[in-house]
Amino acid sequence: MLNRGQKRILALALAGFGGMLASSHCWAVDNQFNASVGTDFNTAGNWTPNTLPGANTVDNYFVQTGLTSAYSAGNVAVHGVVVGDDSTGSLNMTAGHLTVTGGGNSFAVGRSLNIDPSLRGGGTVNLSGTAILEIGGSDPVVGARDHGVLDVGGSSQVFPTTVGGTYWRLGNYGPSFDAGLLGNGLLNVHNNGSFRANVIFLGDNDSTGELRVSDNGSVVLTDNLNARPAGTFTQGSATVRMTGSHATLQAHGLESASDPSEIKTLYRFDADAGGVSKITLTDAINITHNNLAVNLNGFVVPAQGMLLFDGDQALAGNRIFGTFDSLTVNGVLNPSNYSVTYNQALGDISLTLVPEPASLAALAIGATLLIGRRRQSFAKI
Repeated sequence: MLNRGQKRILALALAGFGGMLASSHCWAVDNQFNASVGTDFNTAGNWTPNTLPGANTVDNYFVQTGLTSAYSAGNVAVHGVVVGDDSTGSLNMTAGHLTVTGGGNSFAVGRSLNIDPSLRGGGTVNLSGTAILEIGGSDPVVGARDHGVLDVGGSSQVFPTTVGGTYWRLGNYGPSFDAGLLGNGLLNVHNNGSFRANVIFLGDNDSTGELRVSDNGSVVLTDNLNARPAGTFTQGSATVRMTGSHATLQAHGLESASDPSEIKTLYRFDADAGGVSKITLTDAINITHNNLAVNLNGFVVPAQGMLLFDGDQALAGNRIFGTFDSLTVNGVLNPSNYSVTYNQALGDISLTLVPEPASLAALAIGATLLIGRRRQSFAKI
């Protein structure tokens, strides 16, 4: 039996605990988007419970069950945002500034724990206009055990709160980890969109990951672009695709070695009238057992070659590790006339046009005729 003093202490403790439960400022709440009064992200009535985003920075916000939310204004900070969690969800940002402050993977697009495909659907986040997405956590992910897309267009921006503080995963966890699941992540940066981070892990843990950069899109990493970082898996893949001649992809180094037994990482360059957009590295390039594809569409490769990878800006040399297992050239009459040149002294990798044997013979005949003409001219003198 409790005495009167003990009962009073217990009652006060229970009252305090109940007050904490009732206070949204002490306990994190998982808010579900319901679209009750429209699509606006910043409307309390569109969430269950009716918590206005930003009112409590420890809350998490989920957009799923086939719904689409729109973010078009405001400067709002929330703990976590998950778009597509065991069901389909979309978030369209056209303006404003959304900050995700939570640590770890508090920002996720397209994740699932359900093996049953009918209980999955993936997630999509579209940024356009002047939208800003700021990430405070360390491990944001696009496509964790499901399909996720992060599309950065217009003049929108994605960047970390702390420089060098984010390790993005485009694709994470494939069928080798969970039978029936398939992590698949795509980051598409185009128009004048910009994306900044520390590291991108591409196609991690048997998943599929793809990075696309086109138009005047810009992706700048303070550290490495790391394809297939978790080791050898027979499924999943990694792809880096550069489209046009005005896109930017910069990183410290390229860690992209593939095992001969797995699907090889692919680097694809699609030329426009100005050529292709090179990938710029300030340190080493490791493309051991990777594949290379170049779509020229009639673009004429200059005599000095077309620069694809501009590495080792310190010019220390010996910074290219491995070679491509295969080269595919499309949009030309004779793809076999092209080869890859590895310049260790400069740390560059280029596509080079090799003259056909008939062309070489014509050059030799032309040179012989020229020498003969010069001799005849000297003889007349």
